[in-house]
Amino acid sequence: MARKSSCDVTSDPIPLPTLGGRVAVLGGNEQEKTALLVGLAMQQVRQQGTVLCVDARRHRPTEVQLRLLLRGPTPYLPLPSAGEVPVAVAQAVLSTISRSLADKDRLPPLLLLDSLPPTPEWARTLSFLLKAGVTVIELLRSPTDLIFGRYDTVLLLRAEGQEADALSRAVGRKVGATDLEQLPPGEGIYITLARVQRVLLPTNMS
Repeated sequence: MARKSSCDVTSDPIPLPTLGGRVAVLGGNEQEKTALLVGLAMQQVRQQGTVLCVDARRHRPTEVQLRLLLRGPTPYLPLPSAGEVPVAVAQAVLSTISRSLADKDRLPPLLLLDSLPPTPEWARTLSFLLKAGVTVIELLRSPTDLIFGRYDTVLLLRAEGQEADALSRAVGRKVGATDLEQLPPGEGIYITLARVQRVLLPTNMS
């Protein structure tokens, strides 16, 4: 028996609202995750804002597209295979973000994190950046990384089968597994404390 959805999947999707604070992203295949990262980066670049991606997933198309889009020495930082954030990478993030924060006329910097493992030292770095006003968007490795109270917003991408059910459970059944399985390409589900809404995901063409 299908679970009843708490999301109005019959409503028309809206453009993804402006993201701020700490945002968790779950679901999606390799290509969909890359498309989201590149689309978000493109939005930021068009508005002349600073964007930086730290990548532990190391999906090659992500690196190629972001290096073409984000010109310069440090906007894309791949992590070693172990996945932990080396001190040099953390320092590069802080340096890049600090320079951007010094320009009060620019958008808040956007930090994209792809599948980084949670460690105490990196958590302290993120806490500092969030207090400074940086928008942090994290592609999580697993639904178990979605800890209640840590994230301002959750964005769910399409998922199927057991993964869809695990994501539904992770968000307290605010969204049914069937909703995630039936999401059309290019759409996601945006969740805050007060809102659950289908949204159109940004692309590198929009």
